[in-house]
Amino acid sequence: MSLMDALSNAITGTSAQSFALNNISGNIANSTTAGFKNTDTSFADMLAQTEAGTQPAGGVAISTRSNLGLQGTVGSTGIATNLAIGGDGYFIVRQNLGTASTPSFGSDLAYTRRGDFAPDASGYLVNGTGYYLFAGSSKGAPVQMPPTGTSALSSLSVSPAGALTSTLSDGSTQALGTLTLAQFGARDTLASLDGGAFVATASTGAPSFGLNGATVTAGSVEQSNASISDQFSKMIETQQAYTSNTKVIGTVNEMLQSAIAMYV
Repeated sequence: MSLMDALSNAITGTSAQSFALNNISGNIANSTTAGFKNTDTSFADMLAQTEAGTQPAGGVAISTRSNLGLQGTVGSTGIATNLAIGGDGYFIVRQNLGTASTPSFGSDLAYTRRGDFAPDASGYLVNGTGYYLFAGSSKGAPVQMPPTGTSALSSLSVSPAGALTSTLSDGSTQALGTLTLAQFGARDTLASLDGGAFVATASTGAPSFGLNGATVTAGSVEQSNASISDQFSKMIETQQAYTSNTKVIGTVNEMLQSAIAMYV
């Protein structure tokens, strides 16, 4: 391997480790964010093309993958409108294209595990990043709490079939629709959006709708699946790898300076 090959490899290595550190810092920052799915960084050797047929190392390629299949701990919040999924599936949500008082929604669906829903001023259930919860599938409607009047919301319940029912402090109940989850056979190919939401891609295919063995619990949320201890361990390893690459760059620089000096 020539000095320039070593320099090129070390430069791609520092770039890859810097990218990994960025993912790790995002995981740590969201370790307390409801429904957050941590992101792993994968590395792969690149092979340099040569006419002689040999293929020395040509650097490193990187890719990221969200750990969508790893469920976070479900914890009770005491907030009736919070919802947590046990098992496979995603809440169906949409972004509001209108105003808070007169919301309007396009046809695009998004999917999330973030269930920290709370009623807005109009009673619509909105999670912490502004996504509106929808009942039904692609032709569903936003879930809206009934006017409480003098009675406060006492509890929210979800039946095994997905029926969403609110109970007020005066004992009255009101059906809010049927809560449907979206489930994907190739969930790892979902594309990430801001706010812990995802959209389907060509690789993901169309979702199936229904609970299909999953459960939804009111008054709880799924916590982040990013482990602080695990992420700090990865940070230490990544920082060490980054430092090793910078040392290679420094060594190559010294050798090049020495080579240049021989001809000056």
